[in-house]
Amino acid sequence: MDAWIDFTNAPHVHYFSQLINKFEKEGIEYIITLRDFKNLENIVNLYNYTSKPILIGKHGGTTEEKLINSTERIIGLTKVIKDNKPKVAIAKHSVELPRVAFGLGIPSIFTVDNEYAEAQNRLTMPLVNDLIVPEGINKTMLRKQGGGDFISFNGTCEVANINSRLNEIIPINKNIVNELNLNPEIPIIIMRSCPNSSYCNGNGDIIPKIIEKLDKKIDCNIVAFSRTDAQKEKYKSLNAVVPHSIDAISLIYHADAMIGAGGTMNRESAVMGIPTVSCYPQNILGVDTYLMKKNLMIHTKSIDKIVKYVIDNIGKKNKMPKLEDPTNLIFEKICEYL
Repeated sequence: MDAWIDFTNAPHVHYFSQLINKFEKEGIEYIITLRDFKNLENIVNLYNYTSKPILIGKHGGTTEEKLINSTERIIGLTKVIKDNKPKVAIAKHSVELPRVAFGLGIPSIFTVDNEYAEAQNRLTMPLVNDLIVPEGINKTMLRKQGGGDFISFNGTCEVANINSRLNEIIPINKNIVNELNLNPEIPIIIMRSCPNSSYCNGNGDIIPKIIEKLDKKIDCNIVAFSRTDAQKEKYKSLNAVVPHSIDAISLIYHADAMIGAGGTMNRESAVMGIPTVSCYPQNILGVDTYLMKKNLMIHTKSIDKIVKYVIDNIGKKNKMPKLEDPTNLIFEKICEYL
């Protein structure tokens, strides 16, 4: 076996899809593992990889569950990987892969793009061989968490996510507007709640207030991605479209604006040239600051400023910026171990 890739979150699937496509073209044998987490398995199955992914372990909610589930997952991964004996291991923010690879003497290539994920970073970065990071990340913080000898690229991980679709590993769904029964004659505005809505603006989820204010100002389609059942029902009560499970990248491709309290969807929108507002409630990541400096995204938690920015920028999509896709960089590092 040549390579092992571990998926622990949905964006990782898009991020590594071009890399896996290169594996298949070059005859590089690979194994994929993933955990049970939200819609991760469904997204993995969309890509129809030649090597059937192996589901091992699950996500934990509480701190205690995270510790127990991660420990059990390390055991499960160890049993699988010791038999396959890959020459190199690859992941993005997987807590388990670096520890299993280190214990089995397998070199690892690891991507980190969140300097505030301190617990994950301290558990992983000291153990990996090659650390791939976007140029905008705060390397001083990463060094304090055990990172060093960074291999940087001049872009964000979301460039790879988007290129996986634009390069037609899976084509953009051109019919998604009709599938969601949206009105193609008026703007499409996407919204995404924060990972923990109790942190948003210090006063809970601000997305409903944005929907209400925007709805009074302009006629538009509002598609709101919820994270909880309560959010889902609230957004629906405000006449927003709430997708159950949707191809978010295809929808962003057709959008006129993005308002998000999270991270990945904001950055995917920004690198596609969509006017993007981040209302992320916690510390702003270096990758977000990087995009803001390039005028590809703004950050504000003011509802009035969010609404004004969206209205002022409807119909002002930018050309896709020229940012580096890390796929070739990762592939070159992998080849050094084969």
